[in-house]
Amino acid sequence: MAKASPLSETEKQWLQHFQRKLDEMAGHQEHVTAFLDPRQLELAEAALGKRHDLSYTVYGGHPAAERNVLNIFSAQRQGDIPPIEAILVTWKRGENDITHRDLLGAVLALGLRRDQVGDILVLPDSSAAVMVIKAKADYISQNLDQVGRVSVSCTAIDPEQLPLAEDDGKDIKGTVASLRVDAVLALGFGISRSKVVTLVKGGLVRVNWRPVNSPSLNLKEGDQLSLKGRGRVKIAEVGGETRKGRMHLKLKKYS
Repeated sequence: MAKASPLSETEKQWLQHFQRKLDEMAGHQEHVTAFLDPRQLELAEAALGKRHDLSYTVYGGHPAAERNVLNIFSAQRQGDIPPIEAILVTWKRGENDITHRDLLGAVLALGLRRDQVGDILVLPDSSAAVMVIKAKADYISQNLDQVGRVSVSCTAIDPEQLPLAEDDGKDIKGTVASLRVDAVLALGFGISRSKVVTLVKGGLVRVNWRPVNSPSLNLKEGDQLSLKGRGRVKIAEVGGETRKGRMHLKLKKYS
């Protein structure tokens, strides 16, 4: 196995600051980070993996997010997903195209730090979405009216309302013995339940953006499961039982 690359000085400083934040948390408090890039998220999750007193959720506004926010809380309580909203930016069709760089520059020009802004997604029909910390959403939507020479309109919305959230996905139908994590993932990704157990124990599985370490966790209709590097599945419909007592299940699989 290849050794992990040594930390740069910048990474060391960031990790030390992050670990101090964890040490300062009292049992009743929670801590919401700024947006983390993939390397910061990797370091943060490694540090949290050593803290059995803490749990966390990860969310970036959409399933394939590159930049994500952590909500960290006591392992004794249930935590919410991080407070992220999307700024839906629209402009007149036929205007000059607006690029990712254009949007980022315009948002930062409002006085925001880079870590208060997540992914920027250029969408069809002369529109784009900017993921931001919820506390900044109204400010941005009220003040962002120009990107370069193009006039724009902005609305703060729940990221789940974005067109990208309407991806049809791939239908998967089958039967499972139960709604346990290992059974559902085995159906959704076409792998054995024993392999799923290994993946869960390796920290590669999340349920509703929260890491899980038990393959026997029971799920319900509407729950989403993600497998790192493989995509995610959503329990779209739980049907009746077969004659042998298995449950009919309909999943939506997203890459």
